[in-house]
This record gives sequence, structure tokens and C-alpha cells, in this order.
Amino acid sequence: MGNTPSKKEKPVENNTKPKKPEEVTKTPVSVDASNSANNTSSNQSPITNKPNVTTNNSGNSGSGSNSSNSTSNQSTSTSNHTSTSGTKPDTSSNTSKNTSNSKSTESDKSKRLEEFYEKYRDPEDPSVIGPDGIIKLCGDLNVQPEDIVVLVLAWRLNAKKMGYFTKKEFIDGLSKIGVDSLQKLQSHLPQFQKDLDDNNNFKDIYRFSFIYAKENEQTKTLDLESSCGMLDLVLGNRYPHTQKLQEFLKTQKSYRVLNMDQWLSILEFSKVINADCSNYDADGAWPVLLDEYSAYVTSSK
Repeated sequence: MGNTPSKKEKPVENNTKPKKPEEVTKTPVSVDASNSANNTSSNQSPITNKPNVTTNNSGNSGSGSNSSNSTSNQSTSTSNHTSTSGTKPDTSSNTSKNTSNSKSTESDKSKRLEEFYEKYRDPEDPSVIGPDGIIKLCGDLNVQPEDIVVLVLAWRLNAKKMGYFTKKEFIDGLSKIGVDSLQKLQSHLPQFQKDLDDNNNFKDIYRFSFIYAKENEQTKTLDLESSCGMLDLVLGNRYPHTQKLQEFLKTQKSYRVLNMDQWLSILEFSKVINADCSNYDADGAWPVLLDEYSAYVTSSK
């Protein structure tokens, strides 16, 4: 009976043990809630949280300070970028001025060309400069109307009819060579002589002279009188056959006109065949006209 255990010890143990877990579990709940609040605050945008950065957590306070410094640096970088980009020169106004000046210059040139043309145009037909106007222009340029430079001028203007320059031919042609006044045209005359000295240009001028001298664009041939006149003007003393060929054309009875093939062949013939036709090959690919001319030269020795 004396060894029977005391019944008071069990209740004491049962009453005290359940209380400890409750106290232990309450404290972590409070700490977790506080940390959760601090973590939520630090994860938000630094810009929106900037006025409310007050916390007892030194680690989180440092993070907020760094975020604030980062924001400040970004702001400074943006300010510097804006300042730098603001110093770039504005070229739009210069481009606009250049365009305006270019248009003004072109307008002035067009006006001067119009005035130049008006001085020589036909009083009865304002769309052309006629023979009288061309003679007046030649007088102002101090050149004779029959001077070859007048033909070169017509070539440069791409004139279609001898003795006439249309308004479009005159203005467009002179504009292409940079001429808009009498003085500039007079200064350009030496260049026309250089065109004659250039083999390619000379050949083109020679070809043009046939077209220019024709009665109209539709005509395929050039009468002998006009042909002789152009041969004398363009070839002149340049080659040895010019005078003798004119003599032949005026005395022969077989031909009344020349075509383009004959005209171009005369130039090539004049370049390569001796004055006495000693190197002429009758079996060559020459027109019959030149076969007959060569026989004429040989028989007149």
C-alpha cells in the first residue's frame, strides 16, 4: 500500500505541456508576418515607394537606399542623354534653305533664258526665232551667219529646220550647256570649235548637217545644191576631196539628190582615200557614186 504512486503528479504534467506549444507557435507567426510585410515593401517599384521608405530592418533600408541611388543614376543618365541629344545641330532648316536657294536659282535662270529668247523671236510668230532673228543673233555674237559655229549651235540645240530655232529648242538646248545670256553664249563659242576638233562630235555634226539642211523631216534625201553647200561648210579644207567632189556633183547627170548612206560614205572616203584616188579599191564596199567620182578624178589627171 505504501508503494502506491501519487495521483497528483500526472495532472501537473498534463496541465503544463500543452501550454508550451501554444506559446512557441504564436511567436513565429508574429515574426513571419513582419518579415512578409517587409519583403512585400522591398519588392515594389522604388519610384512609387520612395516617399514611404521607413523601416527598422537595416538590411531592407539599405536595399531601399540602393534602389533610390539607382533611380537617381537613371534620372541623371536620362538627363544627360536628353542634354546631349539636345545639342545636335538642326539640319532641317539648312536643307530647307538649300532647296529654296536651288529653286530660286533655277527660277532666275529660266527668267534670263526667257528674256534672251524674247530678244530674237519672230515678232509674228512668238514660238520661233526665224531667219531674221538668227541673223540678228549672229550680229550680236560677232560671227557670220554662214560660220560653221552657227551650225554647231544648231546641233547643240538639236534644231530640226534650217534657219529656225523653236522656243523649246533654244531654251532647252542652251540650258543643257549652261548658257542663259548673250555674254555666256559668246564665251561658249570656243567650245563649239572644240566640238569640231573632237572626232566623234565632228562625225555627229556632219551627220546632223544632212538632216538640218533637208527641206523637211520626212524627206529622205538632200538636193545637190544643198549637199554641195554643206560639204563646203563642214568639210571645207579639212580633207583633199571637198572641192573636186563638188565639181563632180555639179557636172554629172546621174544624180539629182544624195541619200544618208552616200552622205556618210563621202566622209569616210575623204578620210582614207588619197587626193588622186591612187589607193581607191573599186571592188570595195563603196557606193556607185564614189566609183564614178574616182573614175572622174583618174580621168582628169
